Order: sequence, then structure tokens, then C-alpha cells
Amino acid sequence: MPRTIREQLEEVERDITLYNEFAEAEKARFKLECFLWTAKERIEWQETQRSIAEYLRELHDKRILLDELEE
Repeated sequence: MPRTIREQLEEVERDITLYNEFAEAEKARFKLECFLWTAKERIEWQETQRSIAEYLRELHDKRILLDELEE
């Protein structure tokens, strides 16, 4: 069953909020714990942050498209 554009837009908004909250929590954790991490763990953390940023860019693009479709 296809969802409405409004429902899709609301889902994208929720995802953006959740991913932003997660990213902020991870940055705070990094500040507290990074001195205990190995180089490999730091690299993995950076890769995760890069993936989050990429997904957020995709969500923002999707939000723009859905906004345009809704108008």
C-alpha cells in the first residue's frame, strides 16, 4: 500500500532528528573516551561518522524532493 507524500515526509523528518541526536551523542562519547581508543577504533568511529553524514545528506535531499512534490 503506497504511503502518502506527507507520511513519507514525516518519516524522513523523524529519521533526520534521530540521526542528528545519535551523531551528537557519538561526538560527546568521543570527547569522553577517545583517549582510551586504539587507532583502529578511532578510524572505525570516523568511518561511522562519515556514513551518518552521508545518510543525512541523502535524507535532506529526499526531504527537499518530497517538499516539492507536496506543493
